[in-house]
Amino acid sequence: MLRNLLRARLLKSTGSRFRSFSVLAPVAAASQKDHFEDPVVRIARLFLLVGVGSAIASSSSSTSCEDHDGGYGGDLPVFASSSDPMVGASDKQAEEDVPFVLVPIAFNKQDELQDEQSSFSKSIRALKSSMECAATESAAPQKLATSTDMTAPLPVISVATSPEKAVSTLPGKPHNSVTTRKMYFYQTSQLESAKASKFTLLAAPSSEELGGDIGHLLNVPVSKMDVSNFADGEARVELQVSVRGKHVYVVNSTTSSDAIMELMLLVTALRRASARKITAVIPYFGYARQDERKNRRREPIAAADIALMLELVGVDRVIALDLHSDTVRGFFPPTIPVEHLMPSPVAAAYFHEELTRLAIEAAKAANVGDPEEDHDEHYSKITVVASHEGQVGRATRFRDVLRLLSGQDIEIAVLSRSKMRPGERQYEPNLVGDVRGRKCILVDDIVNTGTTLVSNVNYLKEVGADSIYAWATHGVFETPVPGERSKAIMNDAPERLQALEELEFLLISNSVNIKCPLPPKVRVLNVAPLLAEAIARALHDQSISSILSLDSDERLERYDDA
Repeated sequence: MLRNLLRARLLKSTGSRFRSFSVLAPVAAASQKDHFEDPVVRIARLFLLVGVGSAIASSSSSTSCEDHDGGYGGDLPVFASSSDPMVGASDKQAEEDVPFVLVPIAFNKQDELQDEQSSFSKSIRALKSSMECAATESAAPQKLATSTDMTAPLPVISVATSPEKAVSTLPGKPHNSVTTRKMYFYQTSQLESAKASKFTLLAAPSSEELGGDIGHLLNVPVSKMDVSNFADGEARVELQVSVRGKHVYVVNSTTSSDAIMELMLLVTALRRASARKITAVIPYFGYARQDERKNRRREPIAAADIALMLELVGVDRVIALDLHSDTVRGFFPPTIPVEHLMPSPVAAAYFHEELTRLAIEAAKAANVGDPEEDHDEHYSKITVVASHEGQVGRATRFRDVLRLLSGQDIEIAVLSRSKMRPGERQYEPNLVGDVRGRKCILVDDIVNTGTTLVSNVNYLKEVGADSIYAWATHGVFETPVPGERSKAIMNDAPERLQALEELEFLLISNSVNIKCPLPPKVRVLNVAPLLAEAIARALHDQSISSILSLDSDERLERYDDA
């Protein structure tokens, strides 16, 4: 192999025959150097001389090289002198006859590692990764996932990349993910270039998919970071982008103690990296149910403690989705404003579309002339039911939006319950309102074990409800495995709800990332459009409370209105 390398280095030009032996000069020059007394170099030099000697003998025994094809015959090695013209000499100036030497280079593993970390190598690997992703996306186009029983196709969600162009569709999800067919509250976000250049979006592992959808709608990439665990289980966070002077939005649901610690470390890492402003987007605010001491002694107010921790690490603003109690906002100081988004109007819009579809099917069955237009009389009688006293506000807001969209008389009812002690799984509900012969939609903020929901569904069926649906913002069905971010243990609530014949389906949001498969009766509403709209308006210092208003008189001018 060494002999071939030496020959390749010497064959720098081509000629018709061997004329001079000036090629030996570099070897002679090399032999005069004291630092080439290494035995390896001597052996290499010996190989070179042997090769040249054999070439001379072969050349002297040959009669005429021109008699063979190509100017020289067969395997006969031909060496050109330094005076022979170079191939392509008219295009390139001939190189000078500079003596060359063989230098033994010791292998250094560190050099190889440095080369792997070089900018060029990183660029090549990044290009390869992006090409693989592009090939995967082209092979399997991604679309919005919908529940299996929905017949009408969903429209494309347009996201403006420029005033003339748009990017379509959110990435598909493995669960029974649904969204409204029409955008009622979300508007195509066109971030100002000056704002977008100072904007960074991060998504922690607990909200990675939701954060990706938000970035897709805002047409901004989700910045890279490394969140992992040490061998002893300690959380480790490392930012892989510069955030100096940026306004950073961190999407992180505090579904577990690990997720809370990751959020705290992320915020402190951003502060130490000189981020100008930090907004924590918390789709599910963990520990919010511990917002008071009630009648027990010697227990914390955990919701206030989480707010205190966020204040101490340096959060500037909080965007939360459907807090268990609005009093949680009061645990933050006036210097940290809390935007409280209520997704109930979005859920009401989804139920309106489902009920309209059922009304159209009923009109077709009745041979109505134009079912699309004349289906109002087939629209079911609806009662929105608050699952307990604390849900009256959510149920009222849900009812108001559904009434406005449908134009129907929607009633409201409340299930009053006796308080359960810790560990108890049964209670007796009391109904206030009319549900007999009507379709009922139960409204709650959290579904965890499903005990309250199952009891309410059974009771509503007993008192004469026609069919029963349910909406809860947060579906907390899983218990994360400490130190195992990709693993979780699901409780039996989804299976119990699937086996509940009286329940048509339960609609939850994707505020909590559920890793395990869900049964068909549990649908997941994507709230990324709502959060994307809120982030866009907050970034431009515009009103957020007017997002969920369907009244044109209450809508304020948007930052990108003409």
